[in-house]
Amino acid sequence: MLVALTLIIGLQVLGTLMVELLAMPIPGPVLGMLLFLLLLPLLPRDWSGLDQVTRFFLANLSLLFVPAAVGIVRHLDLVSPILLQLLVVLLLSLLIGMAVTAWVFAVLARRLAPARDEELEP
Repeated sequence: MLVALTLIIGLQVLGTLMVELLAMPIPGPVLGMLLFLLLLPLLPRDWSGLDQVTRFFLANLSLLFVPAAVGIVRHLDLVSPILLQLLVVLLLSLLIGMAVTAWVFAVLARRLAPARDEELEP
């Protein structure tokens, strides 16, 4: 489990370093996540430590939003003039994200449905 946690945090740090050194316009943790995604096929499928770490992060995901909420409340005087615009952008991004997710799911479901039907036939 410690190795898996070190891998995840190490890739986040590596992503942050790459962003700083190369002056890339994306957040370092996002680049670290992309590096992890590229590395994932090389990892063993039955790695229980990785499974434990990811389940822990997913179970406690809501705690990761606390610092952002505290930052917004702490700087409410800066946020309040544009609060309506922020809410509109958040709502639109939520709706667009849901629509894109539903579209990708529908496309993948159509592509995978014939293969699933062929597997069921004797």
